[in-house]
Amino acid sequence: MSRVPKVHWIHRLCRHTVDCMSATHFTEKDTDEPAASGDVPKESNRDRRLSAALWCAGLATFALMYAPQGLLTQIGHDAAVSAAQASLLVSAATLGLALSVLPWARFSDRVGRPTAMRYAAAIAGLLAVAVPWLPTFEALVAGRFVQGVALGGLPALAMTLLHEVAAPARTAVLAGSYVAATSLGGLGGRLLVVPVADHLGWRPALAILGVGLAILMAVLIVLLPAGQGQRSTVPSGGSLAVHLRDVRLLALFGIGALLVGGMVAVFNYLPFRLEAAPYHLAPTVVSLIFLAYLAGTAGSRAAGWLVGRLGHRTVLVLACTFMAGGTVLSLDASLTLILVGLAAVTAGLFVGHAVASGMVGAHATTGRAQATALYNVSYYAGSSLFGWVGGIAWASGHWAGVAVLVLVLTMLALVLAVLPKTNPPR
Repeated sequence: MSRVPKVHWIHRLCRHTVDCMSATHFTEKDTDEPAASGDVPKESNRDRRLSAALWCAGLATFALMYAPQGLLTQIGHDAAVSAAQASLLVSAATLGLALSVLPWARFSDRVGRPTAMRYAAAIAGLLAVAVPWLPTFEALVAGRFVQGVALGGLPALAMTLLHEVAAPARTAVLAGSYVAATSLGGLGGRLLVVPVADHLGWRPALAILGVGLAILMAVLIVLLPAGQGQRSTVPSGGSLAVHLRDVRLLALFGIGALLVGGMVAVFNYLPFRLEAAPYHLAPTVVSLIFLAYLAGTAGSRAAGWLVGRLGHRTVLVLACTFMAGGTVLSLDASLTLILVGLAAVTAGLFVGHAVASGMVGAHATTGRAQATALYNVSYYAGSSLFGWVGGIAWASGHWAGVAVLVLVLTMLALVLAVLPKTNPPR
């Protein structure tokens, strides 16, 4: 692969020259040199602060968005709704997020990324505490949709802010770290609410989680970089039109949508399988399946390292293969193989997502906020749509129907991953 030209700059604090690789490609290695003894470069402090802020964003956003997933069987029973209807509590939030990311991106062009993210965090924190107390199932679905709209300002802008603020040679590592935080947030949200719900009910469980997440949002507001940050000088409409004609970006958008849609379908409906015959597992035990998110955490942290050694195409193919293989394993009656398959599905999704989202941010050198926003639209639209479609598959064929759906989605993503224009030129 041809190398990106190096940019030489003088680090005045440390009085030494650093070869800093351009952030144009997600695959470049971290080439930051150690600071001189006794000195800490400003860039290192800035990157650490940004990393902590993005960790708060990833943890809080994904815990809030996916916490009801661990309670779907309880909510469905309590509200007397079907599995597909109960899954709307997850799909409504992801749909709201998908529809709001472009408006948030345009808003951030006016006020700056950090300011827009502060607004989003404040609104989402308030809604996290209020929405669980809405009285009816229909009101809850509507509230979750509004919650998703508020959350849209965080993942929509996180990658853009990272590329604009972080030291160029650190972007790949920080992108993987952020995605790892999203996996931990998804795990924590799902895992923590179930035992609390067993003792206090699912509404208090979601509200208690909401208080904790509101605190994380407050920390995020404090940690975000001061000032308004970089603003776009390219008209949003023109950027969107350019991105929607870019075959490479369209393929990456499709990969994100298909892979996350498959994983959400798996996590939405596997609890219904495990709580029924022949397993008859208690909800608290079933919630432990979300520990598979640790495989996603490890996978996303390793994604940048893997791409640097194997290339984009190979890693995306491996991600799709892991998901497909895990889905096939989940068809077995053995609980052990089901769990191994679940870990493979989760690792595949997060590796694929880390690579695809990083490639979008790196490829879009102009209108980057709009490009990452479009990726998020696709990603969360896929989560919303295929998470709900999985309910239809469950109703028609139980777990086999869900597995077939996930395999189809994974194979389509694999086709997009091997398209020549999906990858940077060699």
